[in-house]
Amino acid sequence: MKNHLNRLFVLLPVVAVFVIVLSSFDTNSITRSGPGNQEDTFVIPDDIQGIFDKSCFGCHNVDSKSDKARKKLLLDQLHDLSKAKLVAALGDIKDIVGEGKMPPDKFLENYPDKALTPEEADKLKAWAEKTADELVN
Repeated sequence: MKNHLNRLFVLLPVVAVFVIVLSSFDTNSITRSGPGNQEDTFVIPDDIQGIFDKSCFGCHNVDSKSDKARKKLLLDQLHDLSKAKLVAALGDIKDIVGEGKMPPDKFLENYPDKALTPEEADKLKAWAEKTADELVN
């Protein structure tokens, strides 16, 4: 228990700085250069960003301790993907959330508050599908 408290006191300032830095970025409108120097705008609506923040970003970011999660998907680098890779990532999000595989059960045993509600899962799947369709068309 004491070891956990020591970790908490060390991590709290790091998390606080991370939150402050992260909040300075506007994640609602991420612009990226597309093929042929055309500019495409990839938008993550506030409600979807909230779902990512609650249930996904803890593992799927460049600073995550989970190598597997970092290799699968980096939410903080979606805007760096080519259009084709972004469409594929959105398809993966839709499929994996639809199958109920994320967040994983082992993770939810320790953090049950990170579980997606059925409404959040439906909203995330619909957004991923709609956004992928818009990027393709």
